[in-house]
Amino acid sequence: MTLDELETRINLLPPQADPYLPDHAYPAAVLVPLLQAERGLELVLTRRSRHLRQHPGQVSFPGGRADSTDPSLWHTALRESFEEIGLAPERCRQLARLRAQHTISGFALTPFVGVIDGQPEFVLNPAEVEELYRVPLDYVLDLRHHHQFTLRRKGRWHRVVFIRWHGVWIWGITAAVIHQFARQIAR
Repeated sequence: MTLDELETRINLLPPQADPYLPDHAYPAAVLVPLLQAERGLELVLTRRSRHLRQHPGQVSFPGGRADSTDPSLWHTALRESFEEIGLAPERCRQLARLRAQHTISGFALTPFVGVIDGQPEFVLNPAEVEELYRVPLDYVLDLRHHHQFTLRRKGRWHRVVFIRWHGVWIWGITAAVIHQFARQIAR
């Protein structure tokens, strides 16, 4: 998929209201960063450091909890991306704000799709990020690669999406955001 095709599909999306999110949920935002590559768009993902308290070792988007000094959730996503992978905020252009999702760890997570200008040299913060992946966007948006299971945790049923790419398992809220995005822009 080209950037022009993606932007056309995004522009055709009807606005979606955020679902009811619990008042006690912590506001957070992630960047769904896209890069232009020779073979098409790539999605940038990270593997969280294994010593982190929240979601250690999971594949994720750059992002995190909103600070009281953040003027917006978009700013939160950019600030966290700079802190985690060294992505300068001025290199990223917002394409879309996706519907917020409530995580089982208590966050109201708002994803922002953004395109990165050029080919930045990412600088990983080892305290937060172990690895960086560049995954073909066409692959992760292909619903045939999405595997859904229903699991019971803490007395409640949860639908969990898993996506496997070259031995890397993408799951949890990251896969849920990708799944939501794929379903929204599907032809």
